[in-house]
Amino acid sequence: MKRRDHILLVSLDLFNREGETNLTAVDIANELEISPGNLYYHFKGKEEMVTELYEQFEAGIETLLQDSRSAEASLEEHWLYLYVMLEHIFNYRFFFRNTTDLLHKYGSIDKRFGKLVEKQYQWIHRLLDSLLEEGLLADRTMIASRIDQLADNIMLIFTHWFQFQNLRKKSLDQHQFIQGAILQIMALLAPYLGEQQLQFMETCTELSLREKQCQ
Repeated sequence: MKRRDHILLVSLDLFNREGETNLTAVDIANELEISPGNLYYHFKGKEEMVTELYEQFEAGIETLLQDSRSAEASLEEHWLYLYVMLEHIFNYRFFFRNTTDLLHKYGSIDKRFGKLVEKQYQWIHRLLDSLLEEGLLADRTMIASRIDQLADNIMLIFTHWFQFQNLRKKSLDQHQFIQGAILQIMALLAPYLGEQQLQFMETCTELSLREKQCQ
């Protein structure tokens, strides 16, 4: 692995564990056991590291959004993409610790982050629209007037789930983070599902709770 890539990998781990605001470039250099000058040779400060990590995060989300457009239109397939999207968010969760302050601090990613969030929101909205069109949502009359609100609430889970758990002083591993968010999304959709789809959701919930008990 190239030194630059290794620095980014270590920085991402530190930012995720400690929070970007609690770290300096010197802290990162100490973790890498290199001099600040050596670090500066590769990155001209912390902003450059954060910007490059954001580019990795953005590229991953863009790829997932693109792949999902050609996915099979089944509830299971939609569910898989929700899971993978949350997995990717967890891997770059420091962006969601205190997003407003971070974007104010790093103007280089502010507008890009907002545009990416809007793309994710539109993806969620299309997902709900497709579930409705395919008859996977049972009460078409009721749900049609609530798609916007459901999309809003699901997007709130995507963007604020980590901060919510952090405020509650809960330290979640990747599995707990994703399963908790998925269960919240299930709870939002459950009232609008038909019997077959609801059974699928309940099965997922049972498996999730069983895994949690086994930990």
